[in-house]
Amino acid sequence: FKRNRCVEYIREIDLIMKTIKSLKGFTLIELLVSISIVTIITSFVLFNYSDFNDRLALTASAQDIASLIKQAQAYAINVREASVSGGNFNYSYAVYFDTSSSDYYLFVDKNVNGRYDVGTGCGTGGTECIEKGTYKSNVVISGICGDLVCPPPNATRMYIGFLRPDPDSIIYFVDSSNNYIVTNNTGKVILTSPKGKTVTITVEKTGQVNFQ
Repeated sequence: FKRNRCVEYIREIDLIMKTIKSLKGFTLIELLVSISIVTIITSFVLFNYSDFNDRLALTASAQDIASLIKQAQAYAINVREASVSGGNFNYSYAVYFDTSSSDYYLFVDKNVNGRYDVGTGCGTGGTECIEKGTYKSNVVISGICGDLVCPPPNATRMYIGFLRPDPDSIIYFVDSSNNYIVTNNTGKVILTSPKGKTVTITVEKTGQVNFQ
């Protein structure tokens, strides 16, 4: 909708400029008024375009997170091997969020410690990481929440995991030293855009993911 409005404003500016060129004997006052109108419309268009991009980046980041969580669930219930020809099908798959990081990770818990171990880095054989996600266009993670508390006391990190054959999620919080704090039936990730808009991704115990 906003993009259509922007196109309409640009067409109006173009019409005004053509009108100015076609008129003869244009007075200085009329010229100043026309320039003022063009300036106001242009400023309005640029502001709305910036606002549109801000919302777009926020929505795209939320969609990426929701997709990665559903991917973790799919890996778990579809019995994905932890490593090629490794014969290991019983590990949990989870998405890890850290409020101090601009990245989040889909990983397989190979050592069954319930934590994301970086190892040699994402994409290598010596790590639990399967895929790294990054928040788009300066969008940041501004909070993690449980059922009632946002955040749980001392919690700086959140895990949303799945273990075959159960499609339900396992949601728990840890502190900055990876010490366990609490398990919740609901997990929420709050994202904030550069303009201060927010979106909340909510994961239920059933594995359902939504954002608004």
